[in-house]
Amino acid sequence: MSGSSLQFVFLNTTTIENLSRKTKVWQLAVHVPAVPPGSAPPPPLRTVTFSAPVPNAPDPASTGQPPELRTFAILHSRPGENPWDLGYYRNFKSVMGDHWYEWFLPIKHSPCARHDRPDSEFEMGPVVERMKREAGIVASSQPEMDEKARRQHRRRRRRTSTRASSGDVEAGEEEARGGKPKRHHRRRRRRSESGRDAGVTR
Repeated sequence: MSGSSLQFVFLNTTTIENLSRKTKVWQLAVHVPAVPPGSAPPPPLRTVTFSAPVPNAPDPASTGQPPELRTFAILHSRPGENPWDLGYYRNFKSVMGDHWYEWFLPIKHSPCARHDRPDSEFEMGPVVERMKREAGIVASSQPEMDEKARRQHRRRRRRTSTRASSGDVEAGEEEARGGKPKRHHRRRRRRSESGRDAGVTR
């Protein structure tokens, strides 16, 4: 039971979703932003248009204006992809809490239960960003680096800095081994030779 629960936490999935996790194809309605003047329009997509609340905008009923119509593109994931997969560590934090002490003291709601995001009730993972780029909703000239690429970049930087620091330490140790002991050995030889000379004169 504990192993299954941890598996669901790390994969950011539920018991029902896990039954068809490897073959499930998700259908998402992704908002299509307005095309700026002078830019190329996105390729033709299967879309749906309806009045939806705009994040951080006043209520249309209070302003007396009709609600704004928004267009959403219908996108499909590949079989087995999870649009809400943020990576093992971020999946764990989204369920257990942002701080380590919340993992042992469950006195707050999980961060995934806040539902305070303007784009979705739950945070989307790199799969959705790739789907948007392939559909032309996000400009391919300025793609956003997904979480996996960021982790790999951080690992490479840490490896480079570790190698550089280890090289400096090895150089210092070589100098310590190759310089000081030899000088100390020469001093001992000189002292022994001077002692021999003193013994001969006696």
